[in-house]
Amino acid sequence: MSYDEQAVVMRIRRLTVRDLRDWVEAGWVLPAQGSAGPVYDDLDVARLELICELRKDLSMPVDAMPVVLSLLDRLHATRRQLRTLSLAVDRQPDTLRQAVLTACRSMLED
Repeated sequence: MSYDEQAVVMRIRRLTVRDLRDWVEAGWVLPAQGSAGPVYDDLDVARLELICELRKDLSMPVDAMPVVLSLLDRLHATRRQLRTLSLAVDRQPDTLRQAVLTACRSMLED
């Protein structure tokens, strides 16, 4: 689903248009550009909800936001890579899967 600025602000009640524009300008969220302006998808909305929580509920300082968001982005990328690796291992013959699991357990014990 896609949303314009007003739809995002209506969906996230505590978000103001000024906050939204400031956060886009800061690069904290990167909406697509449509013919009528920025277009936000569900991932953008989820990220904006997270930013609202960090800024408004947890009073995260503005200067800490790029670091925190970068770390969260890295964490999500790592989770995607791990999920891909897990699917690849699952598609292997049973003997190879077992060998990988044994190796992982051994490495965790060291």
